[in-house]
Amino acid sequence: MRSKRFLLGIALVALTVALWYLGRSGAPVPAIVQAPAPEGITAPAEPQSPTQLSAVVAEKPATPEPPLAMKKDGLALWEIKIDEALRSNAETPAIAQMLLQQINGMPGEGQFASARHIVNLLTDKDYLTVLPYVQNTRLDPGFQEVVVAESLNRSDEVKLPVLLAAARTPNHPMSEIAKSTLSFLLENNFGEDWGRWEAAVKEALAKKESQ
Repeated sequence: MRSKRFLLGIALVALTVALWYLGRSGAPVPAIVQAPAPEGITAPAEPQSPTQLSAVVAEKPATPEPPLAMKKDGLALWEIKIDEALRSNAETPAIAQMLLQQINGMPGEGQFASARHIVNLLTDKDYLTVLPYVQNTRLDPGFQEVVVAESLNRSDEVKLPVLLAAARTPNHPMSEIAKSTLSFLLENNFGEDWGRWEAAVKEALAKKESQ
């Protein structure tokens, strides 16, 4: 009896190795004919194919994503960061920079909310620090709209460079509006010739300084 079990075990091992080899080599795997098990011996379960195993794995419920970090009062993480920055003892331009440095890690609604604080905190002297963010089209369109639109309420030294940055940045949500506004302010339209646009902006600013 033991010899029969031993021989059956050897045969199963050999069959498993052969199937594994054929599977790796890409050769077609022959169909397995289930032979009746010797009397008194329970036949082992047929090994599952990779497809069957994948189906079993797919049936398992996916691990739920962890919820957005919340505070006891129910505020989202980005709301907490904005609140902490606004409550800090730093000067207002420094608070604006704190918010700008956290923009990339915030969701769209956090970027939009931050933008409304940032434009109120920045003076004309510091406003051009937003230029790298204006040129970043991965940021939320709401952020770009607030920052670019606010520049229209600033001096030409702020307004013209911000509008130019938005106009010349591919796929920028404010590109067309910025270009139309520049064309009106400079009384000219240079199409896609950004070198001429830049020269016209510099000339307009130089004239303003000389007055």
